Amino acid sequence: MGVELLTERYQSQMAGVLSCYDRIIIQGTVPKWCYAKGMTDYFYEHQIRIFDYPRWAEPLRDAIRECRRRTIGRI
Repeated sequence: MGVELLTERYQSQMAGVLSCYDRIIIQGTVPKWCYAKGMTDYFYEHQIRIFDYPRWAEPLRDAIRECRRRTIGRI
């Protein structure tokens, strides 16, 4: 039995989908990133200042935007 996505189930009722890089749903477990202290510890271990998070997240944001562009053909 497969998992049916909500976007598939309600496709006829949807006009579009909005997303944002800071609202990502991750399936699975990323133990160190599951909570604020874990993320802070990860940054500390990799010598990344917590205030540099926006710059650190840029490549991920850009990859998601590019995927979205390829999927729907526009921004």
